[in-house]
Amino acid sequence: MTPLLVAAALATQLQFASIFHHGPSAPAPTCGITTVSYRFVGAPGTAFRYDGADYVIPAGGSIELIAGKNATEYQHAGRQLPLEVWPRDAFGTRTVPVGK
Repeated sequence: MTPLLVAAALATQLQFASIFHHGPSAPAPTCGITTVSYRFVGAPGTAFRYDGADYVIPAGGSIELIAGKNATEYQHAGRQLPLEVWPRDAFGTRTVPVGK
């Protein structure tokens, strides 16, 4: 009977220790990426340049491209236009109007 009492006392002590003892909390994960992609919207057939490549807006009216590490501007009709002025949604996508 004594070994049973010792085992019960030990189990109770371990249970209370796990309830009252909180280990160090894990660090919150962070990511330095703020803009994940750009969705360029405009009239189908509108040409623009982004991150060194030429693109054309497809028939659906938009094209989504992965954000380039160093891309801060896009070109349309011979003009350099900033990318970071457009709002970013909850998923990290910026919708950028092309044309007009």
